[in-house]
Amino acid sequence: MGNWDLPASEKDAVELLQGYGIIPNERTCKNSHKMKLYFGKQIFWKCNVEEGNQHLEGLGIADKTVIDWNNYMREICALEMDEKERKQIGDEGIIVEIDESLFVKRKNNTGRALPQQWGFGGICRETKETFLVTVPNRSAVTLMEKICENIKEGSIIYSDCWKGYKTSELENAGFLHGTVNHKYNFVDPDTGVHTQHVERMWGSAKWRNKKQRGTARHHFDSYLIEFIWRQAQAVNGEDGFQSVLKAIAKRFLPKK
Repeated sequence: MGNWDLPASEKDAVELLQGYGIIPNERTCKNSHKMKLYFGKQIFWKCNVEEGNQHLEGLGIADKTVIDWNNYMREICALEMDEKERKQIGDEGIIVEIDESLFVKRKNNTGRALPQQWGFGGICRETKETFLVTVPNRSAVTLMEKICENIKEGSIIYSDCWKGYKTSELENAGFLHGTVNHKYNFVDPDTGVHTQHVERMWGSAKWRNKKQRGTARHHFDSYLIEFIWRQAQAVNGEDGFQSVLKAIAKRFLPKK
């Protein structure tokens, strides 16, 4: 759904949500009379069957902050991802670029020391499928565990020359491994190996994070899940706005 298709008024927005089953098309009062939806300073259902005994009821839409609604939407994305079977990316002879990235530095603006927050991820060149996970550190043990969890055996893994990526261990686990030394080149002049796709992916994730003025540490996992959900929507050619409305309607049935 493009910006030009978005609701232009509250009435349009309600009709859109009714179309997805998030807001009911009909309501009945406590006396089983049909109610009518009115639009004004407030939006409410009203029953006028009995004079002097009007029954009013709002839509039940809470007055929440943008932060609250962002958190709710991330929860929806997480629920959607939880329903899907965890899928490894890559395959025999297919290239998967991997990279780790630091999201939260050790000091905040006041200079107070904070624990670092690392993310680790990969992208399949051929299918554009991705994975992103939080990791406590960049040790070889940690990275190897996440590689085996998220990448199919037989894949060709491209990475930089970080010491946590041990070629011998990767090959023993059934992967092929190519590297590029970023100290000297962005693209290895001899092998053509590069990790520009995964670096762009991390750049996009960090851009969204910066645009939202950072992410609270306790929301970091859900933030990465939201980003992966958005990536999957793009890969599958689906409309993210329509998809999240369908997901809301599926989980939160409107009050009759």
